[in-house]
Amino acid sequence: MTESFFERFGVGKRASLATALNGTGYFAVTPQAPYDGSLSTAEQTRQLLAKADARLAEIGSGKDRLAFTAIILADMVDYDSVNEVWDEWVKDVDPPARACFEARLASPDMKVEMIMVSAVNFDMT
Repeated sequence: MTESFFERFGVGKRASLATALNGTGYFAVTPQAPYDGSLSTAEQTRQLLAKADARLAEIGSGKDRLAFTAIILADMVDYDSVNEVWDEWVKDVDPPARACFEARLASPDMKVEMIMVSAVNFDMT
């Protein structure tokens, strides 16, 4: 039987900011809180991806190690504007597998949220 390696990052009362299990990291990322509904979906996506870069670094990963991203939009009418920002963000790496869908988000001011899965490095000593 092999021993698994599990780590939590940013543990809060309700959830952790990220978790990692056996070399795979899991997290969701939103625009900068408090959410500003006056920002365009593209601007919120830029905020979100800046937070994703920081979260990936925190867990020992990077956008070049993303395996999967689920993009959740409050309104699919914003699909093309999110894709423009996304394409710029992944232009220098092989992009991950991804899915995009529409759903009601936790705040009416939030226009986009992403769920990401990535490979991570651990110091298991």
